[in-house]
Amino acid sequence: MATDYRSLITHCIKIISTYDANQLGPDSHIEAYLSSLNISTFVDSDRTFLSEVFAGCVRFDGIIKVVVNGFYLSDGQRCMKADSNMYSVMAYLTLFRIEELGMGHFKKFMATQDTRKIYKFLNFLLDEANLKTWILDEWCKLYDSSFVQTHILSPLLRFEPELKEYLQFLSDKLCNKLKPHGVAKLATDVKPFNLTNPKPRRLPTPEKIPILKIYKPPPRSTYIIPAEHGLLLHAKEANKQQAKKKLSEATRMKFSCATTEKSAKTKAILQQILDDKSSQTSFLPPKPQPVPSAILLGETVPVKMNTAAILREGALIQKTEEEEIKKLASLEAGGRDDSEFQRWQEEMKQKDIAEKTAEIERKHLEGQLSHEEAKIAKQNFIKMTQRNAQLLKEESEKIMAAYFEQQAEQKKEMRRLVETITLGHQNVKEAKQKLQEMKQQIVRQAAEESQELIARALEEAEEEMRRKTELIQQIRAMQSVPVVTAKFVDLTETSGVGLLSEMSVVELRERLALLKVAEQEEAEKRRNEIVASKQAKERLLSDTRLVISKHKEEQNRQATLREKQLQQTAKLYEEANSRELQTLQQRLEERRTERERLQQEATHRISQSSGTGTRKATSCTSAGGWETVQKSRLSAKKCSRQLAASAAVSQRGSSQGVLITSMPRATAKDTVTLSLK
Repeated sequence: MATDYRSLITHCIKIISTYDANQLGPDSHIEAYLSSLNISTFVDSDRTFLSEVFAGCVRFDGIIKVVVNGFYLSDGQRCMKADSNMYSVMAYLTLFRIEELGMGHFKKFMATQDTRKIYKFLNFLLDEANLKTWILDEWCKLYDSSFVQTHILSPLLRFEPELKEYLQFLSDKLCNKLKPHGVAKLATDVKPFNLTNPKPRRLPTPEKIPILKIYKPPPRSTYIIPAEHGLLLHAKEANKQQAKKKLSEATRMKFSCATTEKSAKTKAILQQILDDKSSQTSFLPPKPQPVPSAILLGETVPVKMNTAAILREGALIQKTEEEEIKKLASLEAGGRDDSEFQRWQEEMKQKDIAEKTAEIERKHLEGQLSHEEAKIAKQNFIKMTQRNAQLLKEESEKIMAAYFEQQAEQKKEMRRLVETITLGHQNVKEAKQKLQEMKQQIVRQAAEESQELIARALEEAEEEMRRKTELIQQIRAMQSVPVVTAKFVDLTETSGVGLLSEMSVVELRERLALLKVAEQEEAEKRRNEIVASKQAKERLLSDTRLVISKHKEEQNRQATLREKQLQQTAKLYEEANSRELQTLQQRLEERRTERERLQQEATHRISQSSGTGTRKATSCTSAGGWETVQKSRLSAKKCSRQLAASAAVSQRGSSQGVLITSMPRATAKDTVTLSLK
């Protein structure tokens, strides 16, 4: 190699980073890249090396991506994504070219990059916890296990000692460790501590290893596909084609005015069947509770109030009474009465409310009137779009005829292509069947060998188990010697420690009994106090209820008087505003009748044109199928939208231009779909 190692690695990374599979192939890309460089600096061996490395990275892209993506997810989380192409090149050289390069050239290629990055990547790749577990499983998903074992894993394991030594060299280099010069000092002899040996634990009784029964090998019919499977698939495909044929025939010949509603006789029979089923049930429906008689008679039902509500209502009444007393005291002292002003203020509020309701009703009628006028303008616009749609239908029929002829030619070409593909599939099925028989033979041989090994291992384990059980029984017989550990306790004596509060168990029990008696007396005293407080609270609540009932009666009487006065004032204002509302209502009825007349004319015209449209649509479906009709509808909708937009532009100068131009797209779409139906 005439070129240095660093430039070769740099060019490999650039080739991979500039490659785009959608634009150029691998050979074209490498030729274009080499032609863009200065050829005088490269020899033939360098050009060959660059092309081989690039082709290998493209060919084994799946294997390399497993390693690089796994590295970024585990050890390389803090590494830059821009170095992914560099890691891909290093992974290819390590996995596929290490035998060809040798450790000398391999180390020189690795030395061209940052030492920390190379150490992290090689440490991850050569770790047995990664290489022989999940990385191997992912490689076997992409390629056959024999290929992975012979071409990838075996060369890497042969160079494993030298690679481990190179990893140690990189680690020492990162830690700034230098090799010592001269004679090495003897290592210190380590002596164990003189500790007391713990007592041996009791050995657990080992469980007996179950003896597996010799199972029969699976029958050969398990690996043979039955003939009925092919017959069922053939019958399923025939039924599917027949169902499709019947569905297309039923769709073509269906009635346009069919009704799905059941007759009165059918409904009566269904109802009778449901009644018979419900009468046969054994459970009893829940009985509803009767409505209280006070509600039926229109009487007011008293609401049960809790303690908080009663006290709250009593406090409110007391506050109002105090305010009323202050007011009377101020009148006695020569103050002014504002009841007349409040009455006048209430009358003005009612007058304002009546005027607001009349204004709301007037605006509502005006809105309905403008709505009717907008509907009339919309119907006029629909008439114009229907005329444009009629012209559009004639053009679409011509386009559909040409489209059906083109579809027939394409179907013939597809039939010829399907026949050639089916012949190729038959040859592939025969090769798969031969491969499956060969694999089944290999599995049977492996199963016989594994059975012999399992039987031999069971015999050895059973012999070892017998020896262990005999030894454990002897040890337990030696340890089963009874030991007496009983001690007499006197409850009347103290512990003898020498504390000031020291006492015996009997004295402690007596003191606890005295404390329980004192607690019972205290609880009885508290219970009597609680009962007295409850009785006082009940008396307060009864007095408050009496005051609330009297106050509510007075409030109800004043409310009835106030309501009568408000009704009298409301009648006067309603009579004044009714005349203007009647005139608006008459105008609304006139506009509504005019709109209904125009709508009836439009529906009559649509029903006449729908008959011819349905006959033409059925002929289209019989010639080319439902798919072609849907495509023709889409093209017709696009043309109708363009016509509707041009019509809207032409009518912007009219008096109703705002209403027409605000909805050209929706009306044109509805008109075309009606005409195609």
